[in-house]
Amino acid sequence: MSTRASIQGAYRDLKPTQRRIADYLLALDFDALNAPIDEYARRIGTSVASISRFCARIGYDSFQKLKIGLSREMQSPDETVPPIFAADDNPDLSIRKVFAEAVANLQGTEASVSFPSLKTVADRIARSERLYFLGLGGSGGVGILAEVMFSGLGFDSKALSDPYAMLLCAGHIRDNHLLFGLSHSGNTREVLQAVQIARARGAYTVGLTNYPRSPLAELVNTALVTSCQEHRVHFAQSSSMVAQLTLIRALYILVASRSTPELIQEVNAIEQAVRRSLRTKASPGFGLIKKSANEKTRRS
Repeated sequence: MSTRASIQGAYRDLKPTQRRIADYLLALDFDALNAPIDEYARRIGTSVASISRFCARIGYDSFQKLKIGLSREMQSPDETVPPIFAADDNPDLSIRKVFAEAVANLQGTEASVSFPSLKTVADRIARSERLYFLGLGGSGGVGILAEVMFSGLGFDSKALSDPYAMLLCAGHIRDNHLLFGLSHSGNTREVLQAVQIARARGAYTVGLTNYPRSPLAELVNTALVTSCQEHRVHFAQSSSMVAQLTLIRALYILVASRSTPELIQEVNAIEQAVRRSLRTKASPGFGLIKKSANEKTRRS
């Protein structure tokens, strides 16, 4: 496990001082890395002993080894393809690696995400008149699925991935609305702008990001942080979407569990109607094949 993954994996169970150390290290750039431990203590506002205990807490027997780990990660080349894939892998190994990466990211997210924050957001959703899910690329796709989920519970939900539409909706938002900003990097300009406008208008804002000290995490009322280890994020290959969607599903379950029996009955009735509408009694494709054959007969 990488140094950053070790820090993020332990984050939820850290004490306040240890979280302050973790936040500083996760936001650190390479130029500021080469400093003695007492200088780190001064910058963070803690003690050398506290930093040493933090290192032991995440599995390092010295601060120097922790810095070496961070240095290697910062200097690793930017790759277009995640490093778990290799050109000489056979297909079976590639499939196993995909599943292994997804499992590792979900386990890291479960360990690092704040359960109290999830429950707080679920409570705010239950009391909100309207929900917005804003994101670009893969995060935008997660937003669309979130819209479908919460619409199924009767919420007025809307997913937006167009930058102009994001700013437009933020300008009309109300204090009884809730806005989700979805961004793996936490640095998507369009999402940040919309979140800033929405919060200024009194809406409750939630950020779904991979970095606890990202601009998005620091801007929103509540940040939900995933723990995905990726060198590069792309729509088609980013497993961050899996972790984001899992947190959305956790919120869906928390909100659904508070629903009244009448609402649950209504949701079930709608689901049954949808199934009857979308699923045919004949075997898949039979009706289309038969119709096509009849049309050919008529044409001949």
